[in-house]
Amino acid sequence: MFKTVFLLVIILTAVIFTPVVFGQDLKKATWLERASVIYDQKFSESVTSSVVFETLNNNEIQFPNPLLKEISSYEEVRFITFTNMGECVMGVKDDEQCIVISFDLNLLKGDGGIKIIQANGKAIGDELISDLNSVLGLNTEFHSIWIESEGSKSVMSEFTGGGGVASAVYTMPKQETSVLFENFSEFLISQDIVNSGGFYDIAKQLANMPDSIITLAVISQQQNPMFMLKVSHEYKDTPIDISQIKPLEAFNVEELERSKYFQDLFVPLNSVFQVIIIPENPSKIDLVKSSIIQKLGSVEDVSEKGWFFSSTSYDKIDARFLFGSSKFVSSDELTMNIGSWDTQNGDKFPIESIQVAQDDIGQYAILSVIVVAAIGAVMFYLKGYKRNR
Repeated sequence: MFKTVFLLVIILTAVIFTPVVFGQDLKKATWLERASVIYDQKFSESVTSSVVFETLNNNEIQFPNPLLKEISSYEEVRFITFTNMGECVMGVKDDEQCIVISFDLNLLKGDGGIKIIQANGKAIGDELISDLNSVLGLNTEFHSIWIESEGSKSVMSEFTGGGGVASAVYTMPKQETSVLFENFSEFLISQDIVNSGGFYDIAKQLANMPDSIITLAVISQQQNPMFMLKVSHEYKDTPIDISQIKPLEAFNVEELERSKYFQDLFVPLNSVFQVIIIPENPSKIDLVKSSIIQKLGSVEDVSEKGWFFSSTSYDKIDARFLFGSSKFVSSDELTMNIGSWDTQNGDKFPIESIQVAQDDIGQYAILSVIVVAAIGAVMFYLKGYKRNR
């Protein structure tokens, strides 16, 4: 379970795209929003929808500067995570939620052993937990010190370079995600973002769903800390048909709008819709209803909305929809058809093999051009006919 919590953290910290390569025409914003749907036929047999926000700007996710200064004063601290997913580490009950303060194991123990790790971890954790509880509106109490030793292959240990991680775990009875989301929105998230709709509204809808999960993280860095908030919901015990998928159905919406927080900026890489497919059998994308972005090398590449494929492996398809200069995308535009893939043809299917279907609007637009051109030709002919008469 401990790996699960920090897998969330690793997912949150993944850089979606790096806009600095595009030159001066592409502006930058510190607020990043990503909605995703994971269709997992092979392992969890579930569909997981989530919305993630991340920023380096403390004015957007607002932690008090004295607390951030205190956190940064301990070079041992790597990240701080809150989650209400339950069983965040072994021994924590499913009906509890956690604040986990994680340290670099080698820095924490120095020349000492297990007792020094436990003593130092608890001492630093106890110094921070009162202020963390206050900021988050929680009342957690010390539970345990959890250690992943050097050489561990877990994602958590990899986050600190494989040198091992120790964590001070604090727990309290679990709260509903809807309550936590409202509290965090009121006290932590900039009201400019809260009032800008878009992905935030989708996250709020997810938070109101039964059994949804919320995760909040502060990643300690050499310069500015990174702040992240994630809301997710998992659909289990239902057959997963991926022959045709409409990802927005997982959010119960027909349209996804970008945040109005970006309305005066051209920042096409700051809003991303992601679809991950882990099929039971080797699969490929047969058809999409939006254009395909072949590369991310210039502003022109991301000016129009479409799909960028990060992975075309037969056992894991990772597609990112970029909005370009558009403000929204419809459910129909995100529709995908999935077919089987013969692995004798390779481990990856070529992007060039994916068909791009024109939607009805596009077809009607083309038809209207043809009709107008035909009418123009007829009128031109009749004028000539009248002159000849």
